[in-house]
Amino acid sequence: MQSGSAKKWLRGGLLALAALQTVASVWQYVFPRSFYDDFPTVKLDPPYNEHLISDVGGLGLALTAMLYFAAWTLDSKVVLAALIGYLIYAATHFTFHIRHFDHFSFLEAVGVGTGLGLEVALALVFLYVGWRVHRAESAAATRTEAMTRRDVSDQEPV
Repeated sequence: MQSGSAKKWLRGGLLALAALQTVASVWQYVFPRSFYDDFPTVKLDPPYNEHLISDVGGLGLALTAMLYFAAWTLDSKVVLAALIGYLIYAATHFTFHIRHFDHFSFLEAVGVGTGLGLEVALALVFLYVGWRVHRAESAAATRTEAMTRRDVSDQEPV
């Protein structure tokens, strides 16, 4: 995969993750009661706590901002930082839910497990692509720097 093509996939992936996170986070932050009452399976968790849900929504909005910023700049270090943060969030969220399916029907458990597992898988794929882009850019920068040093040393008087 060429660097330009990888960056297009990376930008698309970052925007997709950010869009999904935006929907849930805005809903949690702006309408916490509605999120608790209406989002599938959330009401199966412990009792409603407005403070907790709106705080989680605010944290999700911070993560969303990082994903959008990474997609906009495509700076490989920013991309990697945003994806590592997203992966940690997605993996811990997935882990919690697969350990707490007690009150879920079979279909709810499959739906939640699959959806949250897909978030982890996508984060890993985009992290891998981001890492490959970062390595390619770092190698190119090292080659350019070496050529520049060589050109400068050739121009110095002896």
